[in-house]
Amino acid sequence: MSDKAPTRTEAATDLALALLLTIAAGMAASGLATWLVTSMGLPLVSIALIQGVLILAGLHALLAHRGLPWRTLRLVRPRLHDFGRGVLALLLVFALNALVSLLSGWFRPELLQSHQEGLAGVAGLLAGGLPTAAVAASMLFVGFYEEALARGFLLVRAEAVLPGRWPPILLSSVLFGLGHFYQGPLGVLQTTLLGILFAHLVLRWQSLWPVIFAHAALNTLSLIVLRELPRIAN
Repeated sequence: MSDKAPTRTEAATDLALALLLTIAAGMAASGLATWLVTSMGLPLVSIALIQGVLILAGLHALLAHRGLPWRTLRLVRPRLHDFGRGVLALLLVFALNALVSLLSGWFRPELLQSHQEGLAGVAGLLAGGLPTAAVAASMLFVGFYEEALARGFLLVRAEAVLPGRWPPILLSSVLFGLGHFYQGPLGVLQTTLLGILFAHLVLRWQSLWPVIFAHAALNTLSLIVLRELPRIAN
């Protein structure tokens, strides 16, 4: 990336502003979408979509303020092999989640059960009666804006603030994990580990697209499977 990077002070400021943006966008989206859901009958996934629009608008403003294009966040032109890399990233996530679930089942089975029940409830609310194509399209947008924020903006700014490879990865991943506090402690742990894996892959491949595809596919499959579990159980 040849564009001039922000100074350490500017990067630290941008990190703080991005966190404030995320909180503000979440609150605004929740209030606006709640009104839209009750008055217009829109699905609850509208909250995530509105939040994404607000976050992307905020990121654009932050980048414009620094005079930087989106490619400085490793949001480069997608290439054909990004799809194959996305499949690889998805398989690695499956393996990681399986390991975390296995260890949790051994040491804290009640925590794992509570986590799975909570996710099933969220899936039922978000996916609801939406067709699979609508769920996939929504999750592609969610994967795009979450990766643009976490492995794009936060990771790049963390690289300008902290030395080395792993400190920026860990900082951006912990922030990403804490953003999923509504999933409980196991959810925070899983998303933090997922963030570490995705950040490592982004730095290796110098592109956000493989993890965007993997993120979208993971969310889509998770929502569909968790939505159907109660029906299968009955």
